[in-house]
Amino acid sequence: MDDDRDTSLAVATTDPGRALREPGGRIRLVGDAPDDCSLLISDVRAGDRDRYYFRFVKGDFKYSYYETQPLVDVTELSEQPVLRVPEVLLSGQLVNVTCQAPGTCSGTPPQITWTGGFDYTARNVSVALANGSVSYSSELSFTPAPGDDGKELVCTVTYPALVGVFTRRSVQLQVHYPPELLPQGNCTVWGHGPGGVATCHCAAEGNPPPHLEWRLPNRTLTGDFEGPELRATSWAQGPAVSGELRGPAGALANVSCVATNAHGQSQAVLTVVTAAGFSWTLVVALAVAGSLVLVVAGAAVAWKVVKGRQGGRVPTRAGRCQGTGDGQVCHSSEQQASTAPSHRQNATREEGALEKKGRGGGGGGGGRCYRERGDGEQFTEEHIYVNI
Repeated sequence: MDDDRDTSLAVATTDPGRALREPGGRIRLVGDAPDDCSLLISDVRAGDRDRYYFRFVKGDFKYSYYETQPLVDVTELSEQPVLRVPEVLLSGQLVNVTCQAPGTCSGTPPQITWTGGFDYTARNVSVALANGSVSYSSELSFTPAPGDDGKELVCTVTYPALVGVFTRRSVQLQVHYPPELLPQGNCTVWGHGPGGVATCHCAAEGNPPPHLEWRLPNRTLTGDFEGPELRATSWAQGPAVSGELRGPAGALANVSCVATNAHGQSQAVLTVVTAAGFSWTLVVALAVAGSLVLVVAGAAVAWKVVKGRQGGRVPTRAGRCQGTGDGQVCHSSEQQASTAPSHRQNATREEGALEKKGRGGGGGGGGRCYRERGDGEQFTEEHIYVNI
């Protein structure tokens, strides 16, 4: 590289006594034939930028080829790896993708790494070339799933011999998969009999987005349909598609929803529910349970009525009546059923007497007994006393 042809440090030489600017073989002469003295520079760096010339020395014969001085121009790495990925991947099927480092290398092998957030296996598929350089490549094998759709697959090539030098390329995966019906599909019914109406809902997901069909016992409707009684609409959002079918409840008693795309089909019979959100089976079960509750409640009320009548009877009395001019006064004694005084028992304790008002004069006939309360008023007892 210098003008001092005989004393300066050589870039590469076959003379074992000549000193080299950079020992180690990064820059060397290649070719075994007498007419092949090609220069090979590996792991090129910015300091290699210069003009080089070739000098021939054999005994007393010396010659420098100044008229041929090739310029080695070194620029920053701008090339990206070559990614070979199928345009469309199918979920569940094994796929192989390849990343090839830019150019060829004769020095330190580059490192090729993959990133993408899924399980994979990579292997080296580099190829050695005839001139001693190598084309470095890596092959990635993985089985995509529906969740991998839209993920970014990145291949990075790093050159360890040069600090901070790397290049990368990425691709967004397109993963296709057959449709799958989502579980919330059903037919909701309002009203009963000929006037009842129903609305059926269905949703599915697939890639490419599927199209919907409604299958009735006697006909098949597309996802978008409008007739005298039935009306169907559908709409898509990303890989998901939703649909709605409206019409008389009798016509929508047995409806199936079908989702189809290029990779498959999914079909299911829709469940019928009432407007309140209960299925017919649940409604019948609730009706039976309600009847049992009413029967038990009625029995409990009847039992309380009987017990109440029994508990309201007047305690057994022992007493005697004495004749008076206008009737009889009957004195009585009671055996209290409870130590806790009731309103009626308090009235008894007011030292009142049972006064019998006879229907006739004298002391002969029977009569109805009254209990006199402390305030002078009387209330009728439930017993009629008869004089013997």
